[in-house]
Amino acid sequence: MVFSGLSVFLGLISAQTGQGEGEISIELVPLLDKYGYPAVNADGTFYPNDKFELSYTIKLAAEVTFEKVEVHYDTLAFNMFDRSNFRSETGFCSFEVLPSATAAGTYDFSFNVHGSRFSVSENTTTPVTVETAWRVQVVEYDPHFTVALTYTIPTGSGSSYDKPFALIVRYDGNGPNYNLNQRAIIDDYTWTGYAQKIPETDNMQQTLTPNLTVSSFLNQTSNVQFLTQGIDTKTNQPVLIIDGKSFLNSELPQTFLWEANTNHTYVWTKTLPADSSGFEWFEWQASITFPPVINPNFDAQTVNQEDLQNQLLDQINSPNGTLTTTPFGNTVTAMYVHNKDIEQIAKDTGVGKNQTLTNLTTTPKYFTAQERYAKLQYQLDPKVAKEITNQNFTNTLTYNLTIGCNLFGTPRYFDANFTCEYEFFDKPINMTAYKWDSTLQKWTIDNTITINAAFESALNITTTDILHSEFEEQTSDPVALKMAMEDLYDSGAQTFTGTGTIETSLKRTSPLYYNLKIQADNQQKINLQKTAQINFQNNNTYNLPLNFDTNSPLPVTILSDSPQNTILQIDAPKELGGLTNITVYQITNLPTENWNNLQKNQLNLKLLRTVELTLPQQQTQMSPEHEQFAKYYTGYSAVLEDILGFQGQTQIPIQKDKTTVALTNQGEALLYVEATNVWGTTFHQIITVQPYSTPKWEIPFTQATIYLLTIIIVAIIISFAVYLIRAKQ
Repeated sequence: MVFSGLSVFLGLISAQTGQGEGEISIELVPLLDKYGYPAVNADGTFYPNDKFELSYTIKLAAEVTFEKVEVHYDTLAFNMFDRSNFRSETGFCSFEVLPSATAAGTYDFSFNVHGSRFSVSENTTTPVTVETAWRVQVVEYDPHFTVALTYTIPTGSGSSYDKPFALIVRYDGNGPNYNLNQRAIIDDYTWTGYAQKIPETDNMQQTLTPNLTVSSFLNQTSNVQFLTQGIDTKTNQPVLIIDGKSFLNSELPQTFLWEANTNHTYVWTKTLPADSSGFEWFEWQASITFPPVINPNFDAQTVNQEDLQNQLLDQINSPNGTLTTTPFGNTVTAMYVHNKDIEQIAKDTGVGKNQTLTNLTTTPKYFTAQERYAKLQYQLDPKVAKEITNQNFTNTLTYNLTIGCNLFGTPRYFDANFTCEYEFFDKPINMTAYKWDSTLQKWTIDNTITINAAFESALNITTTDILHSEFEEQTSDPVALKMAMEDLYDSGAQTFTGTGTIETSLKRTSPLYYNLKIQADNQQKINLQKTAQINFQNNNTYNLPLNFDTNSPLPVTILSDSPQNTILQIDAPKELGGLTNITVYQITNLPTENWNNLQKNQLNLKLLRTVELTLPQQQTQMSPEHEQFAKYYTGYSAVLEDILGFQGQTQIPIQKDKTTVALTNQGEALLYVEATNVWGTTFHQIITVQPYSTPKWEIPFTQATIYLLTIIIVAIIISFAVYLIRAKQ
């Protein structure tokens, strides 16, 4: 029997053999799989469930008569499912590799052609057999993938929960030798996931503060309180064991009156079911002891900051603890996060699991030595994303995806995990020029104003730079990095133009600060350049109001008025354009009794007070361990969202003196209140107040008693603090 060599050319694998009686030509043609691709590997090997066709052509000697052809093969490894014209001199037969084919097995196909030779001279017929063999190699489908990158794609509107996320996977080859000449396929996935919310921190400071009392310190006993943060529904499993005794969350807070400097043990439960369904659970995150426990064996002269920090971190990061009570009390707080299965939240909206997470990638994905990478994209159903937000699970979403295929016998899948932080990559922007309609008595849009605005990162690093850096922390694969960078937008300047108003969205191109360049055409061009912080942690509209109408009303209210002082309240609506300062003058002389219509330059004024409503940017001071972060923020302060000037209410106390005299026929004094917005527009209002008169210094006994008690209490607190400081030295 003769085995032919294999040759692959244009998808055909052929063999030819012959003897003096004739020859058999065989070609192996890979058939197409269910997706229309050739069912063969580049190195000529096959996987279970692959299909191929063996076609043959028989050429016998002239004196040989063809009778039949036979093919022999391992029926436990292959199934012949088509044998059209198999008994002719030209024909083919089709085979499917069975899942039972031995991995890395080599199988022989033998073709036997039977014929006969008739001898005229001898008048005899002699049987003739022509044989050839074919060898097929089957390998196990065992692909190796690396998840090189995972990230949220910053596109579209809404939060990161609404946006697609991407997994960039790299094919590393098949089998134990990581053979890249053997293909791999991804055509299927399953997923699980849960949403997470962290406890509200508004009351954390209050819950962490111990009961500092003089009596507890002097009596050397302390109130020790245990409580939890984040467990917002009932759970029947014990959450805490204190000195061997178990407590439910419903039994907390628990307060113990223990002797000072005694030791007590506690153990927090790491995972608590929220109910019997198993779809919700609480997860222990940290335990915080206040004041923190310091090892008494530490030598204050030799211990360094790192040792102290590590000891505190050990306390925070461990659910098990030993508490040494302090004379002035302790509070031990366990922080839990609330987790809920995404599939369960989807059921609340009527969305089934198969529709909850959608695959945005066209499948199947084929991997070869030339095509090793794929970007797989998935997106959460918008209704489910909205419901997760409505239920306040706005910390993170965690997905576990099982990706692969089951085409080749034993299913082969790999796991990919992705955590989606709750964040926004765009922010609604509203820039509107306002003016006051005195007839309608309301604010209207000033359509005579043309607005040109430019937003540019004020730092020497952009959001794209930061995302790129995060990608590089995940992988050094240049191909994966290039594929991911294709999904990032340009972080250059964003410019907008409109008349009267502009409503648009700003992309998050800066980690914090933006340089704003605003130009408005109001008969003459007005330019404003300012560095402002824009908060992308929420999706609230960033309003940028403009006002060039000096006739706009300035709302000023007198909260209280006495002969010695006045308290004014200024209500600054956003339509005033953001106030920068308020100045209060006293009118010292009137040229006419019709003072309501007088302009500033017609009045004699005395400056009483100027209030600056916007703070200058202060350089941020950061500790040395954050120097690599601080360099991006040099010269900028960690302020809250800047709204380009003041909006809202503010109170201004005014002290009167002997010059505050009556000027009106009703015996009233006059104040001139002026405000300036960020655009340089000024607004004013003239108000009437009582004139000055000499005060009567009478303080009731009860009020004097309050003052005296306050001084005594403050003195006691200061003395107690000094005592504690000295005791530690």
